[in-house]
Amino acid sequence: MPERLPYPRDNEQMHIAHVTSFYSVSALSPSSAVRARGIAYRAAGHEFSVIVPGSVSSVTWTEFGTVISVPAHSAALRRGFVPIPFAIRRALERLAPDRLEVADRLSFRQLGNWARDNQVPALLFADGMAAGWASDPALTNFERIICGPQNTAHSPEQVSVETLMTIRAGVDLEIFTPLRHNAALRDTSGADLILVCAAPLTASGSVSLAIESVRTLTAENHDVHLVVIGDGPLRHRLERSAQGIPVQFLSAADLSLAERSEVFATADFALVTASGIVGHEVALEALASGTPAVMIGSDHHHIDFCAGGGINSQADPEHIAAAVTAFQSEPVEVRRRAARDTALPFDAMPLARAMVELHESLS
Repeated sequence: MPERLPYPRDNEQMHIAHVTSFYSVSALSPSSAVRARGIAYRAAGHEFSVIVPGSVSSVTWTEFGTVISVPAHSAALRRGFVPIPFAIRRALERLAPDRLEVADRLSFRQLGNWARDNQVPALLFADGMAAGWASDPALTNFERIICGPQNTAHSPEQVSVETLMTIRAGVDLEIFTPLRHNAALRDTSGADLILVCAAPLTASGSVSLAIESVRTLTAENHDVHLVVIGDGPLRHRLERSAQGIPVQFLSAADLSLAERSEVFATADFALVTASGIVGHEVALEALASGTPAVMIGSDHHHIDFCAGGGINSQADPEHIAAAVTAFQSEPVEVRRRAARDTALPFDAMPLARAMVELHESLS
């Protein structure tokens, strides 16, 4: 029997485990929404553990719970790498959770089986699942299936209507706030225009679009500085492509939530190149920090921007540069207030408290 991590619990306390996405390298993992849930769970007297992909095995204790890294970074890039689910199951066997949350399309079938065999109520976060997920028979192993509003049209046939729940992604509005604007940090750049792009450094992250947009702006004599936040296998290639233009790379793993918020709040605009739920989370964190978002491409979850808070752009460097230039004509305080107001309906804490009630209601 594998050694289990110690979690002293009384009869009312639960240990909730969350498995993040191993399918792609997240730009900001765990997201602020996951962290907000952890804080809410702990405030309600429960334990929270997050299983994330990493380069080495590690256990880290944080204010929102315990982070367990499973070696999978390189393996997760090879689609269909079978041992990843088994590595996650080994971690779960050590944790012995009372509840399981799964947000990984690579392992949800095996983890659903594990939860059923171990009589652990499990929730599936369906955002980010592969096409055709709604017809997968493995869904019957989950007590609840959590969908964002954009997924409600794909109702699974195998499960009852009561099993489906619609909960949209959220952001921690206390951590991500315009109050974290750091004038001293901005002064270190010296540029008139600071852009931030947070995305996985993979082909799907499309960070090259942000780099080429800065190249276009620089050629038009704009004094611009791009900060890229992310990790992934394409970092060295992207760094080489950015030589000669003002681009700075920061590892997301090296930044605390507060530091990440400082970067967002200090920038003028966020270039959101990642698609799907990853891009959605990045946009919400930028908007909550008072930084308008330029949503690049068409594969994004819908956000109703307040006037001046955000804009959609084609996935073309010239269009992106034009969008940024047009944004600059708006007064700074107007666009920062519009960005913050856009994020306010996405407050993660009420959603996190609803998740606490859901877990406590499951038998």
